[in-house]
Amino acid sequence: MDVELGWGRTRRRVTVSDRARVLHPPDPGPGRPWPEVVAAALAAPVGSPPLAALSGRRICVLVPDNTRKALAERALPLLLPHLAGRAVSVGIAAGKHPPSEGPPGAWVHDAHAPDLVPLGRTAHGTDVRFPREVVEADLRVLVGEIRPHYFAGYAGGYKALFPGAAGAEGIWRNHELKAAPGARLGVVEGNPCRADFEAAAAMAGPCFLLNVVRAPDDGLLAAVAGEPIAAHREGVRRARAAVEVPAPSPAGAVLVSDADPVTMNLYQACKLLPPAGRVLRDGGTIVMAAACHDGIGPVGVINEGIYRLGVVHALPPRHRVVLVSEQPPEAVAPTFAEWAPSVEAALAALPDPDDLIVMPRAGDLVPV
Repeated sequence: MDVELGWGRTRRRVTVSDRARVLHPPDPGPGRPWPEVVAAALAAPVGSPPLAALSGRRICVLVPDNTRKALAERALPLLLPHLAGRAVSVGIAAGKHPPSEGPPGAWVHDAHAPDLVPLGRTAHGTDVRFPREVVEADLRVLVGEIRPHYFAGYAGGYKALFPGAAGAEGIWRNHELKAAPGARLGVVEGNPCRADFEAAAAMAGPCFLLNVVRAPDDGLLAAVAGEPIAAHREGVRRARAAVEVPAPSPAGAVLVSDADPVTMNLYQACKLLPPAGRVLRDGGTIVMAAACHDGIGPVGVINEGIYRLGVVHALPPRHRVVLVSEQPPEAVAPTFAEWAPSVEAALAALPDPDDLIVMPRAGDLVPV
């Protein structure tokens, strides 16, 4: 049978065995228009007065970079009118990602900047530093998207502030917790990594959250606003129905893919491995179909900081990962993955191509 994969900027159709099992996210129905959903969320914030009623003239708005599906361009025009008459600074919460462009007039966070303001350490010992624009603001408005995340449980919430606008040392210290029990895909409560970065972010001062839950058609299933933790948890509750599926019996191979930006490089595409791990038998193979049109990414970070530290524990003890991408064999060779010229070639090399689970949109799946 033919299956359409996310792949990258464009979709790709591949032929798999008719006996393969295809695992899709639940069908949530069509999304609603962004202006309607965001306006409703801002009018009824969770755990907080409305944005217009919050005191403070200096506002710092933090939005994700281009690894987060053009969220800034969609959300900022709907948010900024609610901050009219105040001094607004817009920052691109890039974390430790490579620098990227943002909306006109926005500043881009540099985790290595020497002038980040120190605020202390968390109970875990995470160093907490933020840009002066963040620290000196009266209020920080955090914009994000709630979707599955391989070690934070679900993205969104305080992530726009920490690690989004944090210092490099603190980010690495916090991310060491991705290997701890509880720092897992779909797990929010009792997640030590999330608890640590939420404690770090709270040191910056008062914050207000605006998070969205997208539909497959790029409309919105939901939006939440208000106190960052309370609003985020409500958003996660709404998101679960659109991404959580019963895990089928494990297979000997799992084919995973997703659309850009999850498959823009291997650094991002590693997020597709934990959902595959939940349905892969010990000794099995993951075939990752990711265009990687922006390249592989920092190989040392990918191999050690992501795969070894944050992903291996989500996979069976014995496993292989085969990458099908636009990158040549020599680019893939230094990574944890094996190179294959095509999905069809990778599947043909399996011991049993019929024993296959396909996840065309693995980044939106939480098998439970």
